[in-house]
Amino acid sequence: MLRRQAHAFRRRLAAATSALVAALAFASAFASAPAVAQQPRRATAPKGDAAPNVVFLHWNDFHGQFRPQRAAWKLRPGLPAEQAPLLGGAASLAGYVARERAAAQPLGCRVVVTDGGDWYQGTLEGNETKGALVVAFMNRLKPDAVVLGNHEYDFGPDNVRRLCALAGHPVLAANVVVDSARTRMPIDCVRPVARIVVHGVSLAVVGLVTSDTKAVSTGPWGEHKFEDEIAALNVVLPAVRKAGDEVVLLTHCGVEVDRMLAKAFPEVRLILGGHSHTGLPEPLREGGTWIVQTHGKASGVARVEARAEPAAAGAPARLRLLRGELVELDLARHPEDPATKRWIDEQTKDLAAKWDAPIGALAIPSYDDRGVRSTPAGNLVADAFRARAQADLGFTNKGGLRTRLVAGPLTRRMLYELLPFDNNLVSFTLTGAQVRAALQAGLAKDRRPLEISGGSYRFAERDGGRELRDVTVGGAPLDDARVYRVATSSFLARGGDGIGPFAQGKDVVDHDVLLRDVLIAQAERAGGLVASGEARIEQVDARE
Repeated sequence: MLRRQAHAFRRRLAAATSALVAALAFASAFASAPAVAQQPRRATAPKGDAAPNVVFLHWNDFHGQFRPQRAAWKLRPGLPAEQAPLLGGAASLAGYVARERAAAQPLGCRVVVTDGGDWYQGTLEGNETKGALVVAFMNRLKPDAVVLGNHEYDFGPDNVRRLCALAGHPVLAANVVVDSARTRMPIDCVRPVARIVVHGVSLAVVGLVTSDTKAVSTGPWGEHKFEDEIAALNVVLPAVRKAGDEVVLLTHCGVEVDRMLAKAFPEVRLILGGHSHTGLPEPLREGGTWIVQTHGKASGVARVEARAEPAAAGAPARLRLLRGELVELDLARHPEDPATKRWIDEQTKDLAAKWDAPIGALAIPSYDDRGVRSTPAGNLVADAFRARAQADLGFTNKGGLRTRLVAGPLTRRMLYELLPFDNNLVSFTLTGAQVRAALQAGLAKDRRPLEISGGSYRFAERDGGRELRDVTVGGAPLDDARVYRVATSSFLARGGDGIGPFAQGKDVVDHDVLLRDVLIAQAERAGGLVASGEARIEQVDARE
């Protein structure tokens, strides 16, 4: 029942989001007026209701997105990406927060600022300092609390400790514990809960990280263990109740887990979420709990107005939630803060000199990277892996492709940000049956199919799931008994992203080259790259 409800919710959310995006695209794609800061929304409540005295500003999955990005997904089909509006970035985010605080101060309104994890990973600015530059940026914004994300572990637990020590604000994670401890022992560099007092009401803000961290990030993780979110909250909740009048969750768990948390703990008033990059145009209500989340990458801010009412006349203190919205950081309305922009330029000038010079041209058809289809970017990467390893098949996961490519001048930065993870190219042998099992694993619920080179495959949807139908390799049907050479990332080779059959590979060769360097070397050698728009993944009717 819950699974059907979740599926129905996703359909309704997709429809609502598509309508919103279409409306915004038409308005903003052709804007030509200079950027003028939009005045912050004045904190007002519905008619007949008490005025808000608290505003929550929340974002998630920043992923080191210091620079604005072209919102190509907002354009109508056929328009060049260069016409897409500029969206977000660190300086726009900083300007928005500053304007909100300035507007709230004369009203006596408390602004609570939170970050939902995955601070870095995906950009040069984030990765070159292993997240330290992002923490320095967040220190400038002075958030009230942040939560760890799974990608905070991409350079290991010692780097997590380093980043937490650099942070000038509470870093939360109630379900990360020491794996080797005989008794439950939280890690020593974070807090399980932060206490935030607003107008006489004490908010106990609890941080939770996805329990799937080891499956969806590169690690290493040392002795850190990621507990089930509901089980961990059950353990800490008695102490949390003593710490505050109201419980707020700051999570990096994904919207479906947030919904389960809301159902399991109806006393929780507000869940400030992350991890699934689910841009909720307005708060999702699960019973009496509100859930908010943004698309991530500094593209927007979830803004929630509330009223803190201290205990009085025998009534307990409470937090009343009044209204919420997702504020999109379109630079035409939310321009960059000049001081932050100057700071970023100074901090990253050496990166720009090294990575932004053109190395050739990129020929690639426009594409949509959502859904279950193959994409030109996926084809390009899988082709490069297969060619470099001289393999029969090349594979990459869609989650490993972290940005969208557009035709035109090609820079090293573009390829870095497409493949930012420090994973190596690996090749190994699998039987045809194991290849089939790997493709089926990629079709599992809530996963995206593997991009493929050297072959193609078809699938059908049946009973709410996806069923692999047929596979071709080199123009011939996949032979379950034959042995094939496969090239992919070291992350997938160990069974990451749920592709367990890859871990069964034999004759494993680590080619000792980073994935992005495979593409950079190819581009430098050929004077550019050409991506195929071939449809290698096809959905067919279940009746076929």
